[in-house]
Amino acid sequence: MRIAIRSASVSDVEAIAVLHLASWRSAYRGIVSDQFLNELTIESRVSRWGHALSASDSPLTETTVAVDGETVLGVCSLGPRRRAESSATGEVYALHVEPALRRHGIGKLLLDDSLTRLANRGFTSAVLWVLRDNANARRFYEAQGWSTTGEEMVEDRHGYAIPETRYAIGFAA
Repeated sequence: MRIAIRSASVSDVEAIAVLHLASWRSAYRGIVSDQFLNELTIESRVSRWGHALSASDSPLTETTVAVDGETVLGVCSLGPRRRAESSATGEVYALHVEPALRRHGIGKLLLDDSLTRLANRGFTSAVLWVLRDNANARRFYEAQGWSTTGEEMVEDRHGYAIPETRYAIGFAA
């Protein structure tokens, strides 16, 4: 497998949507309601990623993909912190890898690339939110040097409560 990281394009929307849906259903089964996961549709994911990748939606958001040839293996979305406490803090909004390829280094490649992109934009630190009960993801981020901040929130996703916790990392000067 020859993995490359590149900026996502509108032509990647369907592949990203399929991957995103599979990732949610695999990683979050047993953590969030099965009913919620079963109600997620490919159409909603296509719409979400179509908006995210349109230049007019958010010119400050970047989305990258890990690819092997033309096959999308992972996706990462990043930009300025959504709840800005500091203009020096960026945020990783989403990181998803094809479920069958987890633990193959793709997530680390995407995460490392996202931190480089944020640092190149002048950010000195980054945050991300992870599902509070997603032990696998939490172990992954902690192994990459991220630390929990102790801040938690419950996100309402179409009537379903999704508890999340915040992680942060500083960039080496």
